[in-house]
Amino acid sequence: MSELLQDPFVQSSVLPLLVGLVLVGVLHLLRRSLAAAGIAAGFLVVFALVIGLPALPPPSSMGKLFWTSAAGLLLGVVADAAGVRGRAASVVLAVWLAASLLWIALPALDSVVAVVTVLVLLATAAWVAFARGSEDAESPTVPAASLLALALAVGGTALIGSSASIAQMALALAASAGGFLLWNWPVERHGWGLSGRVATGIAVLLAAVLALYTQTQAAVLLLALPALLAGRVRRFLPQGDGLIGRAASAAAVTVVAVLPALVAIGAAYALTGGEASPY
Repeated sequence: MSELLQDPFVQSSVLPLLVGLVLVGVLHLLRRSLAAAGIAAGFLVVFALVIGLPALPPPSSMGKLFWTSAAGLLLGVVADAAGVRGRAASVVLAVWLAASLLWIALPALDSVVAVVTVLVLLATAAWVAFARGSEDAESPTVPAASLLALALAVGGTALIGSSASIAQMALALAASAGGFLLWNWPVERHGWGLSGRVATGIAVLLAAVLALYTQTQAAVLLLALPALLAGRVRRFLPQGDGLIGRAASAAAVTVVAVLPALVAIGAAYALTGGEASPY
């Protein structure tokens, strides 16, 4: 069993999927509005199991990622338990995400490219925090599918760029989001809330670590940003009636969201000259 858990494939897919499924289910039993917190919680559990619990204060960007993600999860749980919604929740999310990005990026701000990269990341963070429909309580499938796509794009790009730890954690986040999606298919059971939006913010923070601290062609992640528009695309998709129709509609939204991620991964692969990662 221990050898199985050491397998990179298990660590970045099967393990986080199972952990995410369990945590979403447990949190649902405790309080339905907290179910989406299982995504970020699953990510943190897998991080601690695979990479280890970082020191505090953290000496590395990945350590900062862990602790700022933990802080974001705590904010999300408190806000969702208290019923914080609307503009107040967006402001809380924006402040946490901007502070986290700057904390992670500060040691790398020694070039114009790094500054531009951070500005792009801050703009993405602002979209995540303030875009209309980002906390759609009626349909958690759309934001969860967008998160799945973004995390998949970061993980695939990092894997091609031989950034193993970032790839594992990004793919683990994607798998954890997949666990949440399974809970909400074919019938949607949960809202998204601030906890779910924090998980999307973690994907942005992973992109920041990848772009600022590795030699990976992280610019291709811009091609994955249309995944954030999945909610607007959904209105053009057939909306079926009944259980089968709703299930098909949710699956179609997920596929549409993931397509830009696949384009970004394909571009990263092409820029490497078609060479496969040693991982």
